[in-house]
Amino acid sequence: MDITQSAQQQVHDFNQAITLWFTGETRRENINEVLGRLHQDFIMVAPDGSVKKQEDLATWLPTVFGTKPGFSAVADQFIVSYSADNMAIIVYHEMQKTSSATNNRRSGALFIADEEGKITWRHLQETWL
Repeated sequence: MDITQSAQQQVHDFNQAITLWFTGETRRENINEVLGRLHQDFIMVAPDGSVKKQEDLATWLPTVFGTKPGFSAVADQFIVSYSADNMAIIVYHEMQKTSSATNNRRSGALFIADEEGKITWRHLQETWL
């Protein structure tokens, strides 16, 4: 599987992991199903313009475990913006649903592969639609 296919699979797998986390349908010990996908220098620019680092998410995630029953996150409309042997930029649409609301966002993510081929999220930029 090339890096663009692996990166797109990372988006799907991350959305599944975050869905299970927010709904509480996993165990707290499985936090690395979410955090383990992020590079140690990961940065996210949230739709509101705030900047979050990997350590910010590591602090925040335990506080939101199981707080969103009925939550789901699904990604589609993938576009490969750039790819090389060890990196890819993927743009995609994401829809998040809760029991009371639906929101949509367009996201662009940079994925990098280390020497062993492990792919991690390095940067994420989200924009509300």
